[in-house]
This record gives sequence, C-alpha cells and structure tokens, in this order.
Amino acid sequence: MMSGQGDDNTEEAMRKDTTNGRVSETITSRIRKAITEGRLAPGEKLPAEREMAQRLRASRVSVREAYRSLAEAGLVSIRRGAEGGAFIADFDPVPVSRSVTFLLRLGRTSHDELTEARALLEPSVARLAARRAGPEELARLEELLRTEQAAPRGSGEARCLHLEFHHRVADCARNLPLAILVRAMTDFSSEVAQDLVISSEFHAHIVGDHARIFEAIRAHDEAGAAAAMLRHVRDAQGRLRRTHEAQMRPSRTASRGAKAPAVRPA
Repeated sequence: MMSGQGDDNTEEAMRKDTTNGRVSETITSRIRKAITEGRLAPGEKLPAEREMAQRLRASRVSVREAYRSLAEAGLVSIRRGAEGGAFIADFDPVPVSRSVTFLLRLGRTSHDELTEARALLEPSVARLAARRAGPEELARLEELLRTEQAAPRGSGEARCLHLEFHHRVADCARNLPLAILVRAMTDFSSEVAQDLVISSEFHAHIVGDHARIFEAIRAHDEAGAAAAMLRHVRDAQGRLRRTHEAQMRPSRTASRGAKAPAVRPA
C-alpha cells in the first residue's frame, strides 16, 4: 500500500485530515475510499500499526482503532502470527446484511411489516432467479434442496438450510442490493423464530414450498417462480405468527411480567 505518487497524495491528505475530528475515523474513511476506488485490492497488506502511525503522524492507538473498525465492517482481515497483519478482505456482503438485520431489530420491526416487505421483495427476486440462473447455480440450489429434504425435521440444521435456500435464490438473481436485502430480512425472520418449536408439519410445508420454487426457477418460469415464492412467504410468515402466539400464550398466563417478544405486534 501507498508506494506510488497517487499513494503519496493519499497519505498527505490523510495527514491533513487527522488534524480535525477523530483521528481513527479519518483513517478509516480514507482506507474505505481507497478500497472503493480500487487503489487497494483484496489481499493487499496494509502497513503495520507502527509504520502507518509514523506515516500519518498519528498514534498507534488511532491506527489500531481504524483497523479494528474496518475488520468489523468486513473490509479488512486481521491475521495473527509472523506473516500476519491487516489485509484487504475479499468482498463479502454478509457484514452489510448483518448491519441491516441489526437495524430491523433496533427499530422493533413488526411481524406485519416484515411480512409485507418480504412479500414485495422476494417474489421479484425469484422472478429474476428464474430468468438468470445458470447451470452451476441451479446445481448448487438443487444440492441444497436435497440436503434440506434429508435434514431432521425441526432441527437446527434444518433451520439453517431453510434460511440458506433463500440466500441462494437471491444469489441466482445476480443483483447485489437485492441479495443483501433478502439476506437481512430472512436472517431477521429466522432470529425471531429461533426460540420457537417448529413442528414437523411446518418443516414439511417449507421443504415442499422450496421444491416448487426450485422447479419453477429450473424451468425458467418467471411468473411461476414469483407466484410460488409469494405463496411461500405468506404461508411461512402466517405459520410463524400462529406458532409464536400459541407458544407465548402459556408464558403470558403464568407471568404477566414476562419479557416482550422480539418483534412488536403490528
């Protein structure tokens, strides 16, 4: 990093910026910009904390905070050992979707709001998946479906596979913003349901729905894929609501002071 004339200019700008505001935030912002502009590529090693601090005339603490912030955002990978250091990470949308999931939780998103959003978004994503999915993507989706069908009903493994199916359908759509949103909303829905006991019947419905969605995508039936996904989202969200209400009712009766559910009622 920072070996050519352009990199020298970057360092000079960073030195000037560190005189105002929080130093670590300035360093973080500048490295983010260098990554988005392509001046820092995946796998490239950032200078060690001491070296970077000397270059920027900043403290090692500020550099350490900046590197930690970038790592939490998924932009930098911190490796330990003799060959370790801070490296520019390969692009990964998961940290972004996790941030959106956190915002949904922080905003106390209601069940009806989540259902409405998923019903608007995921059928369109399934339509694009049916239009764009190639042989390799279809093979991966089919392999996942077979694993999902063989998983013990209601198990933690089955829940993870149910979730991953939606992620892979979004990958088939080949649209990054949509994939991030789908991952965020389905992850949030899964978090809300993690303490619920999912019946074998519910599991069977999910797997059956996924099979129908896959068949439509494989046939490149855009309308069929969208319709199957819409039915699935509405049915699954409805079953989650009924399951939540049924399983919360006894605890509410036993204790009026029980903790409120993670998702506020609409």
